[in-house]
Amino acid sequence: MAGGRRPTRANMELRHLRYFLATAEELNYGRAAERLKIAQPGLSQQIKSLEAIIGTPLFDRTRRTVQLTLAGERFEQEARKTLAQAETAVLAARRAGRGEVGSIAIGYVGSAAYTGVLTTMVGTFRASHPEVELQISEMEMQQQLDQLSEGKLDIGFIRPPIPYPVGISSIRVLQEEIVLAMPASHALAGDEMVPLASLSGDTFITPRHPSNVSFHEHTVQACQGAGFFPKLGPQGRDFVTIASMVAVGIGVALVPQSLRCIQVPGIVYKPVKGAPILAELAVAFRRTEPSPVARAFAKHARSFGQGDAKAARSDL
Repeated sequence: MAGGRRPTRANMELRHLRYFLATAEELNYGRAAERLKIAQPGLSQQIKSLEAIIGTPLFDRTRRTVQLTLAGERFEQEARKTLAQAETAVLAARRAGRGEVGSIAIGYVGSAAYTGVLTTMVGTFRASHPEVELQISEMEMQQQLDQLSEGKLDIGFIRPPIPYPVGISSIRVLQEEIVLAMPASHALAGDEMVPLASLSGDTFITPRHPSNVSFHEHTVQACQGAGFFPKLGPQGRDFVTIASMVAVGIGVALVPQSLRCIQVPGIVYKPVKGAPILAELAVAFRRTEPSPVARAFAKHARSFGQGDAKAARSDL
């Protein structure tokens, strides 16, 4: 022993417990050494070291067969508990490292719920990560991005295009067609499809977004593609509000086709004639995410959106 120091409990290692338990089960140094895949003299030395650490013999070697002493019997019970607890600790750490436990804060725009993507993605993630606590809140896109940047939110369901803060990226998880929401009393409400150019005199209602963001941008770009700049009217806080505004005749709106599930009296949804106008739903996250749980959800989103792999803005 180095420096002649007596061994202390600080010297005890898990391997000592494993060696002891194997010997206690076999009650034969040869068989125990073979089971542990170490040399018998080495096993004997490890058992002696353990006994020196504890300060009392654990095996009775005075008989022809190896037997546990009373101290050895008591130590065997506690050693099993200790090894089991150590294994539990290792498994818990591994699960945390894989993102299987913990909590995650998810934000979403209201229209994400209409598509079914939000419920499907969160539901399948919860099924595979049952011990992860999910905190889900509806909030505006800019608020989501701000909170992602500040570390207050882990995942956001948003509607691009929108400028991203530094360090924030996204993965497209859905691309859907944009349709026209118009009052049932509109002169073109009975048509099967509506040319956008025929609405150059109508007022267009958009969400409360800056001019280069999401459906405000989609509306302007689509109308300009049809040969006119839209007459923009009042803005709605969300698509349910916009649908209500359309129903009472304030104007028309370009909306995601998933909004058809909102059947407000006095509104009709019509396909836009011509090439489809498409909108995205994306999952936003931090590029250098420290949380294993949030990384696991971003990986889940990436897998969900693999059909649109070219749209992925960054790798995890």
